[in-house]
Amino acid sequence: MIKKIGFVVLTSAVLTIQSLAHDFWVDGNNSSTFKGIIGYGHEFPYPEKISKDRVDILEPLSMMDKDLKSVTLKNEGENYQYVSKKSLDDGSYILKSTYKTTYWTKTTDNKFEMGKTKEEVQNAQHCRKVTKFAKSIVNIGNDNNDFVTNPIGQRLEIVPLDNPINFKVGIPFKVQVLLDGIPVTKVDLKGTFDNFIKNKFAFLGTTDSKGEVEILPLRGGKWILTTENSKKLNEKSCDDEVFEASITFQIN
Repeated sequence: MIKKIGFVVLTSAVLTIQSLAHDFWVDGNNSSTFKGIIGYGHEFPYPEKISKDRVDILEPLSMMDKDLKSVTLKNEGENYQYVSKKSLDDGSYILKSTYKTTYWTKTTDNKFEMGKTKEEVQNAQHCRKVTKFAKSIVNIGNDNNDFVTNPIGQRLEIVPLDNPINFKVGIPFKVQVLLDGIPVTKVDLKGTFDNFIKNKFAFLGTTDSKGEVEILPLRGGKWILTTENSKKLNEKSCDDEVFEASITFQIN
């Protein structure tokens, strides 16, 4: 059975859903040049300066067009800001980045060591091997090219089953969660949109046997969907491997 979740802003259930942690997302807008951002923080869709010790674990933004050609954008301004050489033509694009595989080890005094396994940290309690994937569907003009409904090869990926330019308030749409290209069943999918309650998710859904979730949007605006998949590692150096994925898009 497909799980349906609507955005209901005034229910107590919404308030009990876990708040956003350090999420990783990408987004952008088109003007005289295309301006993209890497979001790494707590307040989607508002980016914040990335701490110096984490800049190198985030790949530069790149943009993919309908011909599957990718262009890496130039960092300009704050370390989360990127620009293209010129304004983009009308069309559909995929903006993407990766949070490179990084070890995080928690100590017995509840501190976290970045880039170190349990074997490298004194008083180590638990280790996570984390990789995150982010993408955004960018629609300029009225183009509704369906290439954005195809996976782009991220290890964990959220794939819209229609171009988000076609998403409308009050009409359900579907997304699919893939792990190494294979649908993931019974995994949670969380989401929120701009101007929702600060540090809260607006909904929680679960994928069905096809890895799909159907969502009924009751509000327009900039949206983010996130999911996570983890597995135990048979290693002394680290306990769990974790993949996280996000997708952002606009509903008008």
